[in-house]
Amino acid sequence: MSTTHSHKAVTVKKALIHKALSHKVLTSNALARTAMAVLVTSLAVFSQFSQAETPSKAAVVGDSITMGFAADCTGNVWFWDLFCLLGGDQPEHSWFDGSSSNVQSFDDKWDSISSGVNSTKAAAKSGSEMRGGDNNFAYQAQQIVAMTTKPDHVSVELGGNDICNRGCVDPNNCDDPLYTDAEWREAVRNGLNVLVDGLPAGSSVHLGSVPRVQDLRAAGLEKQSSSGSINCESLWSSFSVCEVATAGGTFNGESHATRYAGVSVAQQRYNEILREEAEAYNANNAGQNPRGIEVVADYVDENTLSAGTRSFGASEIDGGDCFHPSIKGQNLVSDILWMSNPSK
Repeated sequence: MSTTHSHKAVTVKKALIHKALSHKVLTSNALARTAMAVLVTSLAVFSQFSQAETPSKAAVVGDSITMGFAADCTGNVWFWDLFCLLGGDQPEHSWFDGSSSNVQSFDDKWDSISSGVNSTKAAAKSGSEMRGGDNNFAYQAQQIVAMTTKPDHVSVELGGNDICNRGCVDPNNCDDPLYTDAEWREAVRNGLNVLVDGLPAGSSVHLGSVPRVQDLRAAGLEKQSSSGSINCESLWSSFSVCEVATAGGTFNGESHATRYAGVSVAQQRYNEILREEAEAYNANNAGQNPRGIEVVADYVDENTLSAGTRSFGASEIDGGDCFHPSIKGQNLVSDILWMSNPSK
């Protein structure tokens, strides 16, 4: 090959290499621009969903647990101890929106990820039930949807009183036995119907589990054994605190073992029904939720941590009535329910 031809070949080869490299650079730049566009779009979508999932206003349907009843009471033997119990509700210690720095409430958790969430427990009231009484789930739900500014998230934590206010587990032994599955389901639906009809589109409802009230006797006995200023058994019997669960002897013809077993079955079924109804409303099985309000149950099963599977220990109940969550217990309720909270 001549020198001239060799030179031309080298020149052509360089040109081809340059063209190929230029094409790769252009292709790489195009890919980079495409990837960046996808990333920006993804972040925008993620941000949009994150903002949509954090509520602008949150409300709660609740009982004395939500009202922080006796949370910081430490004794019940001495006369002055009763002043704490007589004080009753301690809303500043509520798992939902307590203002005390001792409790990391839902409100605190929302504030850590998005400022401006307005929380209210105006509808909640100590003594409330899912079914019975004049401040049950359906009634509180009506109060919530009637608010001038409606919430786009509602937490529900009821059920303990539905068990504690009953007199026996066997209908043959008293006039006020534990609610049947059908009665409980009806009450859940009555409240949910009000919420899914009245809340703004895109709202969510979080059904907290019924707590394990059947374990409170054991927790109370452990607590009173740790301090001379606490006598749980005396307080329970004197003030008729959830006797179906706390009474040690025979109550309405039923032993503690019989009542413990019966309450355990009912408590589990109540939680399973909460899960079943959440699934049914989300699927709009019977046309009961045409607007697509999200309904989420805290309870999954007996092997999964929830507010209904976690037993409260001695340190997690107060020393006043040996029944309601202590400050530590309020934090526990907040942390466990937050795990399944759909609005965060």
